[in-house]
Amino acid sequence: MANRSRNALLCRDELSISSFKTPARFLLVPFLLAASLLVSGCGFEPVYAVRDDAGLPTLLRSIDLPDTRAGRYLANQLRGRIAPAETGGLALYVTLDETRRDALVATDGNTERIDLTMTATVRLETAAAEVVEQRRFRVSSSYNRTSSELANQETEASLRNTALDRIASDIQFLLADLSADADPAQ
Repeated sequence: MANRSRNALLCRDELSISSFKTPARFLLVPFLLAASLLVSGCGFEPVYAVRDDAGLPTLLRSIDLPDTRAGRYLANQLRGRIAPAETGGLALYVTLDETRRDALVATDGNTERIDLTMTATVRLETAAAEVVEQRRFRVSSSYNRTSSELANQETEASLRNTALDRIASDIQFLLADLSADADPAQ
């Protein structure tokens, strides 16, 4: 019967699987270098790349948000994505509404699942108070209620911030669509 305790990994002088790890590392570096050169020359741009839109007109002259915790969080998110101009452009008005409701109630009357919905009504106006665009963005999510009230509050705060991040992205895309429509080159 063959000695099965000696396998290719434990043989010192024979060809082993572990001896292929060293050349593979040396081949990996040139492969990654070649791949990066190919990708860099193909015109690939990441979806979330920061671009210099110096040629595009700035759409916003002011941003009006509610003075609440959610409004301040949304303002911080928009400040990182949108730079308002001092003169000209549109005014952005946002109202936020948050709704909590019991989604699943157990037979003993305890709530086991809660739905959280954030709704943002976005209105863009000219200097003459003409409404250019009005949209409503709604993000819904739900979470399981636990016996720990702190865990419930942390989960709800995290879901609220995620919803506000998505609303900020939707506002950013709305403004990008409007600036693309206003661009005379198109």
